[in-house]
Amino acid sequence: MTVKEIEPWGVNVPYIYLSTIMFLLGGISLIKFPFYHPYFMMIGAYSLYFGMIQRLFFPAKNYLPLHILALILLAIPISHYFQFLASIVLVITEIKALKDVKSYGSKFPVSTLVLSSPFLSAILWYFYINYWSLIIPLAVYILGVNIGVFTATLGVKPFFGLYQVPVLILLIISVFLPFFLAIALVYYFAFLMRKGIKRINWTSISVILVSLASMSALYLGDLSHAFFLDVMFPLFFSCITYSTARYNHEKVVYIIPLLLLAFFTRFINLQFSAIFLPIAYIYFLYLIKDTLGITGIKLGISKKYL
Repeated sequence: MTVKEIEPWGVNVPYIYLSTIMFLLGGISLIKFPFYHPYFMMIGAYSLYFGMIQRLFFPAKNYLPLHILALILLAIPISHYFQFLASIVLVITEIKALKDVKSYGSKFPVSTLVLSSPFLSAILWYFYINYWSLIIPLAVYILGVNIGVFTATLGVKPFFGLYQVPVLILLIISVFLPFFLAIALVYYFAFLMRKGIKRINWTSISVILVSLASMSALYLGDLSHAFFLDVMFPLFFSCITYSTARYNHEKVVYIIPLLLLAFFTRFINLQFSAIFLPIAYIYFLYLIKDTLGITGIKLGISKKYL
């Protein structure tokens, strides 16, 4: 094993740039070309996902060609087959990284949710059932990866391997029966906190509460936006900030009310509700700003740690 083989880089940074561009295009398209709005927003969400799974689980520079190829393919908003091909590249990167880890003799807890998400991404982008189906790989990943964040910040008991399978099954069922997403969330948080909370962290507590509040969409409607605004973005903002700029993690709590307003005001005035997500996203970028420069790209860490 050489130093070069395990030398990391900030693979998530260009993906965050891509997500910002796609979310901007998504906002613009909502006004001019609403048909393209969900496609741009979905690519933006997958950009956050691709960037963070590669940074946390296979960030080595010897995977750089695969990282860049996935980035390029994901960024092409012409056909869902480009996102399918990007997912295939992500699967190849995961398999290669797992083989490398095994050859090094290293061991780590198996996150069934995290490791299965690239395969689900490839399958569901290929078949492209509808936009809702594309939500499921995102849900599988963010619930899997945030187990570590909740364990560290709340002192809850983590669960890995086969213990994650019920959550995975419930989420797969929700491809066809969307209300199973709510069942998956309840089961996930209940099992995660089965031994109680040992520490108080208001960001993590607020993320749990807003995620459960998303179930109101079963009565209010618009389950897709409930997931994006009250589940995906809170969990992504919490995980990314904790992983890259831990010193600002507690400040993520101030984003949660904005995301709640973004969802619930949709039912009152759609134009008014549209102002809250951009504010939340800009504040998120502010919290991780020290990871987004040249140092963050070269070393994969915030310049505050140097």
